Formats: sequence, C-alpha cells, structure tokens
Amino acid sequence: MLIKKMPARTESLHELLKFVRSEAKKRGFSENLLQRIELVAEEALVNVFVHGYTHQDGEVEVRCLISDDPGLTIEIRDKGVSFDPLSLADPDVQADLADRKIGGMGVFLIRKMADRVAYRREGNSNIFSMTFLNR
Repeated sequence: MLIKKMPARTESLHELLKFVRSEAKKRGFSENLLQRIELVAEEALVNVFVHGYTHQDGEVEVRCLISDDPGLTIEIRDKGVSFDPLSLADPDVQADLADRKIGGMGVFLIRKMADRVAYRREGNSNIFSMTFLNR
C-alpha cells in the first residue's frame, strides 16, 4: 500500500493526481484507462476539498492499494463532515437541463467510470474507495 497525505486544498490536486497516475501506470493501465482513473480521482478529491472541510482546514490521504488481481483500488480518506456520497440518488439524466437539480453529477460519473465504489465511516474518518480493473 502506498500513501500520500496532503492538505485538503485545490493546490494539492496536481500532486495527488500525479501520485495516482504513477501508481496506476506501474500496474500497466493503458493511457485511456489512466485518463479515466485521473478524472474519477479528481472528482472525488475535489468533493472532499469543497464539501468535506467547509469550516476548517484539514488533510486528505490517498492510498493506492495493490492486489493480486490486475486492478488498483484508490482510497480517499478525510476527517471532514461525515457524508456517504453513495447515498445520493442518481440524477435524472433524461430530464431537460433546465429541470435538473444542481449537483450530483460527479458522484454519478464516479459510479459509472469506476468498476467498484464503496464508502465507510471509521471513527471520525470518511473512507471512499474506487476500484479499477485493468482489462
């Protein structure tokens, strides 16, 4: 398991995504899959930066978990506001744009682009994991 911990601020995004890309690249993911992994990781991290620490500074920890299968699991841990993003209902993508509720598209994108997603609360930490299979 490889870990990178940084302040939960947008200034950390580039460095965290570089870390994720590097670990995925070591697992032999194609350029197309690397871009998908980066996009999903970016969406999840920005959600932590914007919504997790609304009234205080905090840290975010990114873990890249390597398993025997040809995949990579990215865990994003924070001690921000307790929130299960998977509790959100999928947005109505068939509705006219003017009728759609604002928000929720990022989590929808994560669900569609990752092979598996999971959330759990451990103590005072949010742990959001996204698994990508190298196929």
